[in-house]
Amino acid sequence: MSGEPQLFRVNPESQQSDRIEEVDFARLGLRERRDIQEWVAANPGILGDDLLIITKEFSGFDRTNERLDLLAVDSLGKLVVIELKRDDTGADTHWQAIKYASYFQHATADSIIRMAAEHRGESEDDAATKLLQHLGADDLSALNNDQRIILASHRFAREVTSAAVWLNEKIPTDDFITCIKLTPYRDAQNDSLFVQASTIIPVPGVDDYLVGIGSSQQPERIVGRNSFAANLKKAYDRNRDDEVTHFLRRIGQAAIAGLPDGIRPDRTSKWGAGWPNDRYYHLWYSRQPWSNHGCSYQLNLIRQESTDPWDARVRFISRQDIKGGLDGITLHPDQTTWQNGNSITVPLGSDSLSEELAEKMAEMLRNFIEQITPIIDDLENEVGEEESAES
Repeated sequence: MSGEPQLFRVNPESQQSDRIEEVDFARLGLRERRDIQEWVAANPGILGDDLLIITKEFSGFDRTNERLDLLAVDSLGKLVVIELKRDDTGADTHWQAIKYASYFQHATADSIIRMAAEHRGESEDDAATKLLQHLGADDLSALNNDQRIILASHRFAREVTSAAVWLNEKIPTDDFITCIKLTPYRDAQNDSLFVQASTIIPVPGVDDYLVGIGSSQQPERIVGRNSFAANLKKAYDRNRDDEVTHFLRRIGQAAIAGLPDGIRPDRTSKWGAGWPNDRYYHLWYSRQPWSNHGCSYQLNLIRQESTDPWDARVRFISRQDIKGGLDGITLHPDQTTWQNGNSITVPLGSDSLSEELAEKMAEMLRNFIEQITPIIDDLENEVGEEESAES
């Protein structure tokens, strides 16, 4: 019995089925870059992954003129090198992709943002926002935590599949190299083209057909080099709609409800990110220098153990030098303040997630916004005036 996929056209009325012919891309006059690459760039779901395309036809390496087909980022923050071949991979496609993946091992978040912005013809702020949304995160700390490879072709040389299987066995995660078979079908009856995408490496779905001993009672365990990224993604998924997120979101909304439009933050976190015992919620502005978390307010809840009360803090954090502007902040004389460079933190003590704590945090956050926003805006205007004078 053949293991090759087959496609049939079925007529429910006549109960007739006709096999649709498998063809070659070359026979149809289709090309890798002009056609297949454009299909994948427009809909990366063809490759069976939640991918965000960063760039295509990239050749900006500093010591080689090589050019990769597509670069993407997956939902865990890994950079994904995508190599596309038309009807046969040839014997060395995996080596080509491995080289490209190695070139990106030290790529910074800023360089990835620039590539994405240039690719889509948008601002770097918009590109960064899309990356944050794709990762489901409040920051880009997980971006490029690792690299992996997707090879897609109608047929694969045995040299490629053998190397892919071996590498996946040697590397702790089983998806270092994913091989996707793209099978084209032509329906001559109505002159339609269909493409079937099938993952052949790693072999999908095997665990779904096995029965083990007590598998449902085993604690969840993630191993390998990418356990941090995987656990980070699980934390985000877990925190999206829990009690702490609702508590922090409510505080943020209460703090900004009565503020004038000029200083009311227009960007807020979607949920309280972080780990179970360390959660934070951001508020910031879409304009410079606040955008992309350049400066932001933060509601912070920390505890040592899950049974401990929450230690609540309200913070302001800046990634740039604000020249001592925070010295002008005035708080209640009994209020403790921790200042470290371009950040200021007000600890509010430990408590359960009570209404009293919510009101206290909202009041302090509102105080921060009312005092800090004008200071940062004034400093930014001074910098702009100095730059204009110099030019």
